[in-house]
Amino acid sequence: MKANTNFLAANNPEDTAACTPGQACKVEYSALRQTILIEDPNMTLLEAAVKNRIPHMQECGGNGRCTTCRVKILEGHQNVAPRNELESRLAKLRGWDPSVRLACQTKVIGPVKLERQIKTFSEISRLQEEMVKSGKGEEKELAILFCDMRNFTPFVEGNMAYDVVHILNRFFSALGEAILMNNGLIYQYVGDEIVGVFGLDSSDKMHSCLAAMRAALGMKAALEVLNQDIRKEFGIHIEVGIGVHFGPVIVGKVGHPSHQQFGIIGDAANVASRVQSANKDLQTTILATDNFLCQLPRGTAKVGRAEKVHLKGKGGATQLFELTGFRKEDDLFLVQKTTGALFSDEGAFAHEFYARLFAAAPEAQQMFQGNMERQGYLMGHMLKGAIYALSRPRNVALGFRELGRRHVHYGVREEHYLLVRSALIDTLKARLKEDYSDRIRVAWERMFDLAFKFMKEGASGKNRTEAVKKEPVSV
Repeated sequence: MKANTNFLAANNPEDTAACTPGQACKVEYSALRQTILIEDPNMTLLEAAVKNRIPHMQECGGNGRCTTCRVKILEGHQNVAPRNELESRLAKLRGWDPSVRLACQTKVIGPVKLERQIKTFSEISRLQEEMVKSGKGEEKELAILFCDMRNFTPFVEGNMAYDVVHILNRFFSALGEAILMNNGLIYQYVGDEIVGVFGLDSSDKMHSCLAAMRAALGMKAALEVLNQDIRKEFGIHIEVGIGVHFGPVIVGKVGHPSHQQFGIIGDAANVASRVQSANKDLQTTILATDNFLCQLPRGTAKVGRAEKVHLKGKGGATQLFELTGFRKEDDLFLVQKTTGALFSDEGAFAHEFYARLFAAAPEAQQMFQGNMERQGYLMGHMLKGAIYALSRPRNVALGFRELGRRHVHYGVREEHYLLVRSALIDTLKARLKEDYSDRIRVAWERMFDLAFKFMKEGASGKNRTEAVKKEPVSV
């Protein structure tokens, strides 16, 4: 394949310290302070990371259909093989400098030091900004969400700066996660307000608005949990107003040439902000415009009050609806809503899960001979990845098929899938306690069944050709 001639090359063949049969290449992960050895010159960086059980983002399963496995080469640029055609095309499209490489496509011929660029699943959605080119505006139809904190001023006036910032960061972390989990982009923070946009990487109006709806309801649920904690610690109760709208905007990189930022311009953003403000007068929590609800499948949203409101800066009245939930329980929302209980203590969750699994299938324990604490972390990493990936269905099948293919080499057989599902559900029940219900169980079982369906296909070798289709590359 055609090499990228712009890539940093060695001036002296001796500088490459090439890997040869019997001489392994050292790959150092800077932040992890961990070094692995690559003995096979045909092994990619991602394959080596998986083999050495390093948690590495790979939403498409390392098939070059996303860019989540990217790394930055810190040292040893001359020891990295040139980009292949697929990676060269991606690098040009995304505007990467030569040090940024796609781990699933990159091989090394000598020692290198690198860093994973995407370390958490929450970071993946921000990769959508790369598709917005500097100096070029583009018209997009987006779902826009504004969320504003209520009754916070008295707390600010009566408490130390450290506590104020502490509460704000906990607020933004808890509620922002609902945006990121639904493939939304956190556009900006303004004081105690958070703004999210949905649909940057998609033209599917329904999908964008469903994602924004799940995020809005997820914020409300997350706030209930947060309030339980901060009420005990600080004696306060936070309320919010959330407004969602769908409409056309212009997206682009704006600002001084040396400090450009992603921006959205247009009336739709102003409308979403005004809708959020209308919650104060109507004494509601979530309000949606008629244009937003019209993008959803009929009968999706459960609504309360319906009012025509004169929004500031708009001629005439705008029809607003109080959004109270899904009319019919939504599986993905239920899974997202209960995720926090699973990962509030990842170590305890993993310990409980493996105890149940080994009690049901003692023979499975022989497949886990290494550090079980690390294994538990990797299991949690995989489960989190599954939940986040469901909001980006383009990559779900590829990622799980590759996961299933790898698990064959670990000794996993088809009968193990039901045992794993049962152990996961039982652990979920124990963690959720009184919040557990049959409907939540069904939602999680459906998610596991979907994941295991694709994993079994990968284990059997089916659908391997899908990986090389010329489909659009997502995040």
